[in-house]
Amino acid sequence: EQALPGHEAIAATFVEPRGMVRSVVTGVAGREVLGAAGFAAASAAASAGAPGPSPLRAGQIAYLSVSDDELVLFHAKRGAFRPKPTDEVVASAPRSSVEFARLEKGRIAGVLEISFASGSTWAFDIPKVHLGGAQQIAAVLAPFGRS
Repeated sequence: EQALPGHEAIAATFVEPRGMVRSVVTGVAGREVLGAAGFAAASAAASAGAPGPSPLRAGQIAYLSVSDDELVLFHAKRGAFRPKPTDEVVASAPRSSVEFARLEKGRIAGVLEISFASGSTWAFDIPKVHLGGAQQIAAVLAPFGRS
């Protein structure tokens, strides 16, 4: 967890747009098996499906932080060893508007889904190295949710 000015986080993690981890893995597998043509075909197939709701665009990474009263999604920069959050806000929402949060763990990544009372949903891929932070987010948001 990293501290950002003016935001006291009780749980945080780095997130990527829904579908990004799958497209990277599929693309690498396609390149290994079929070369450049396989990489292009596998990447196109992986990104063709509806990736799900996310305030992030393909290729972006962000830092999702939960405080006592709000969720804030900060832009992040990829670094040589680890990502680094910036102070640029992508999206925010009152913590009290959370209906539920769910984390599904996979072999190489997880999916964090947060649904709001407005009917909107944020869904993110969570690389395995950042699953601990996602588990904390799901746990602190659970008391606010109905499920």
